[in-house]
Amino acid sequence: MEANSVIHKPKRQKLNEKQGIEGQSKCFGNLPDVVLRHILSFLPIKDAVRTSVLSKRWEFLWTSNPNLNFGEAVPGMRRMLMYFVERVLYLRGSSDIKEFLLDFDVECDASLVKSWITAAVRRNVQTLSLCLWDLRRHFSLPPCVFSCKTLRSFFLDMPSILKIPSRICFSNLEILSITGVTFLDGNTTQQLFSGLPALEVLYLENCRWGCRKVLSISAPKLHSLTIIEAHMQDPSDCQFKILGATLKCFLYTGEFFNEYCFYDSFSLERADFDVVCCGKWASNERARQVAYRMFKVLLSIPNVKDLRLYGIGYEVLAYAPELLPKMPIFNNLWYLKLGTLNLECAALLKILQNSPCLETLKFFEGPFKLAKILQC
Repeated sequence: MEANSVIHKPKRQKLNEKQGIEGQSKCFGNLPDVVLRHILSFLPIKDAVRTSVLSKRWEFLWTSNPNLNFGEAVPGMRRMLMYFVERVLYLRGSSDIKEFLLDFDVECDASLVKSWITAAVRRNVQTLSLCLWDLRRHFSLPPCVFSCKTLRSFFLDMPSILKIPSRICFSNLEILSITGVTFLDGNTTQQLFSGLPALEVLYLENCRWGCRKVLSISAPKLHSLTIIEAHMQDPSDCQFKILGATLKCFLYTGEFFNEYCFYDSFSLERADFDVVCCGKWASNERARQVAYRMFKVLLSIPNVKDLRLYGIGYEVLAYAPELLPKMPIFNNLWYLKLGTLNLECAALLKILQNSPCLETLKFFEGPFKLAKILQC
């Protein structure tokens, strides 16, 4: 046998655990600082800080982490959390903050909390999420929040009166979510909801509108609006005028404590209504009020394509039967989803009759072809 006919397999060299292919080191420590900082940005801030003990090089890498998430303190550790927030903001210097999330019981430290929020705004924050509770005294956000040009997403959960400054400049704000806030100043409140040129998503949950009777929501790029009015102790009675030239999705949950009407809603594709009744309707007068408000909002969205009625979304219309002959024609409606199916309800039959292009009717038990339903 010829020598060259025998193929000798070379012995595999066992790599050192710190080496990779071609002898290159695979240790994290050899990665550029910019890469290490990018990796740390995916860690919760507390875990990122822990990496400071790895070596001298890692000691201050975490200070440039752009995402700061300070969650609710463990009972008995509130002071330690306060010290931690202070130290993180101090050591990071003037480097930008991308996300600043704070879930904190303010108690008597309102001035300190304001200084943290101000520090985030001054560092060009893009996402600001504030869940502030246990507000023992009147609390107001720093005015600089309302003139932050870098802010793109603002989430506010605060059971308190929201004091809005006279000057508002949310020029780049795309997402606004407000929960539990009470609005008292009518002029600045109106300015807030009509001075958002880049707003695309608006979420309002359990907000109170004081003595305000009319509020217009107008944003040229708004495509999603969600309003929740569940479990409100002192509901208001406000008329909302929604200018929805670009609005595509509207989601509502509540008892119609307020009145809603859409204008220029030609682009609306989906509308969800979860109308609840919490046993507070002591008279037919209140039920008729809800029926009229439900009818008015349906009358203003005749071009909707996807309509979803949960709770008593259509059954409440039975309290105002005089409205049924005026039910709009839904020429573009092709999908209708119901929480329950009650074919004895005249309002539902009228909606079906006025939906000539309806293809699918779906309810809790499952989807059915419309023709099969109408044969029953």
